[in-house]
Amino acid sequence: MKMENKHNFEKKVIEVVFIILIIKIIYSLISGFYLSSNQFIILMFTTVIFSVVLYNILKKLTSLGNNKNSYNQGLGNNVLLESSVYNTLEQKYRDLAKEYIKNKEYKKAAHVYMKLLKDNYTAANVLYEGGLYIEVATIHLKYLKDEKKAAECFEKGNAYTDALKLYEKHNNFEKVGDMYVCLNNREEAKKWFYKTVNQEIASGQYVKAALLIRNKIKNVTEAQQLLLDGWEKGIQREDCLSNYFHFIQNQNSIDEEIKTIYDTKTNDNNKRIFLQVIKKQFGKNEQLDKNIRTISYEIVAEYIDKNPEIVSELNYLNAQNTTFTKDALRFKLNKRRN
Repeated sequence: MKMENKHNFEKKVIEVVFIILIIKIIYSLISGFYLSSNQFIILMFTTVIFSVVLYNILKKLTSLGNNKNSYNQGLGNNVLLESSVYNTLEQKYRDLAKEYIKNKEYKKAAHVYMKLLKDNYTAANVLYEGGLYIEVATIHLKYLKDEKKAAECFEKGNAYTDALKLYEKHNNFEKVGDMYVCLNNREEAKKWFYKTVNQEIASGQYVKAALLIRNKIKNVTEAQQLLLDGWEKGIQREDCLSNYFHFIQNQNSIDEEIKTIYDTKTNDNNKRIFLQVIKKQFGKNEQLDKNIRTISYEIVAEYIDKNPEIVSELNYLNAQNTTFTKDALRFKLNKRRN
């Protein structure tokens, strides 16, 4: 019985050595593509020596089967040995990959991660670190099944046509437009940008839509009109009007626009919001300040009976005048009592 147990364990030892030898030979063959002929011969020779030494070490462990539990002990040690050997081999591959990275040999490092360690994600990160974006995109596309990430990497690697196809597949219309711009096809790009504009308008994002028209379609007039539409329709009202004034470069034009919008595009529903917007324009020039002050007083006077609190909105006009602030507070208190 003891002889049979010993024989079984010895058979297991041989199997482990055989598996490791095969793995080492495969690794040697793969590595051979990156090594000179002399280096490859040395690697193969050390592989054989390593296998022989390992076999003799493991064979000596058969002496553990001298008591009643020798068979069970042999099996347990066999499992631990296999695990230890594989862990050692894995660590050796990882050390090799790190050495390649240290030497900026990113393709070789990625090869070790993919082929020997079966770690595609780390392989992709290594290639990205090395600026090999097309190769990274291929890994994300074929192995990691992440088309969105693949599209980003194709774009970063200037493979605009490949990126375009993936962006279109995932309905990223703005990025499709960007890719057409990179391919010097602005007319086609505009079609896709307008698809994005329509999406943003449909979801009530007038500011985003206007910025897209301004920055990518390059139509300033249309962008400004869309912001005004948002103001009139009550969609992102304050942000639309704030951006509308922000993009007017000429200070005299801002003055005229404020008066025109106040006269023609304000009502009971939006005058207080209009007041909040024009506050941001105060302090830019003397003439503009004069008109903003006049409009602000008019709006406050219109609503002060119904809402005495509105008088505090005028504090920004008299930031240095503490008497005015006290008077405004006194006025609100008297109105409340009445």
